[in-house]
Amino acid sequence: MATALTINQAGIYKEPLLVLGDSISKGVVLDPVKKRYRQIKDCFVDKLSKDAHLSVLNLSVFGATIKKGLNQVKRYDDVLTTGGIALLQFGGNDCDFDWSAISHDPDGEHLPQVPLTEFVSQYEQLIDILEQRNYQPVLMNLPPLIHKRYFTALSRGLDDKAILKWLGGTTEAIYLWHESYNDAVEEIAGKRELPLMDIRSVFLQQSIVEDYMCEDGIHPNDMGHQLIATVLESYGGDYEESPA
Repeated sequence: MATALTINQAGIYKEPLLVLGDSISKGVVLDPVKKRYRQIKDCFVDKLSKDAHLSVLNLSVFGATIKKGLNQVKRYDDVLTTGGIALLQFGGNDCDFDWSAISHDPDGEHLPQVPLTEFVSQYEQLIDILEQRNYQPVLMNLPPLIHKRYFTALSRGLDDKAILKWLGGTTEAIYLWHESYNDAVEEIAGKRELPLMDIRSVFLQQSIVEDYMCEDGIHPNDMGHQLIATVLESYGGDYEESPA
């Protein structure tokens, strides 16, 4: 079972915070009017750094997989010398497929960007590297996928019937596949006895989850980022009263 993050265990408000992840931790949302992706100014990482006065280095990249996370650590090796907390947020892109290829060949074999076994192996490799650099890894699980919205977005301009055929006739298959990567993150946290930021449960507890997600079904919107920030703050407690 994963360890819940507390001030005594990790000192999240007493240490520098390194963030490694994809567009979610980068603060990218889909603009509902312009229908284009943009980076919001008050994403959950920004809000956390302002409210808790943290020293934050956000190395998240739009479209990143766990492979990119490993590359980022290598690229910024000379900067990552102080140690501290490392918040990891991966999985949403790793589990994604080449939907155009599937649209053109629904009977063929198609692999995700990072197959699940490789995802787990590389995630643990990233944890090992960070621990060697005196970082306390904190894992964040995935917000739930709004699969009907996501299917509409991914199949735009493609043969949606062919994609649906490959999926076995239901868009719920995408949800379950996405969920398997979320489960893998939670299992890694439990196996390694690492803190887990459980944002997924909080999203699922909302009466209308869709209100907190963009039209593409995979990115939290502005309200979703506020919700994540609330979760992170609740894990950390009051930084001004944290023990020395």
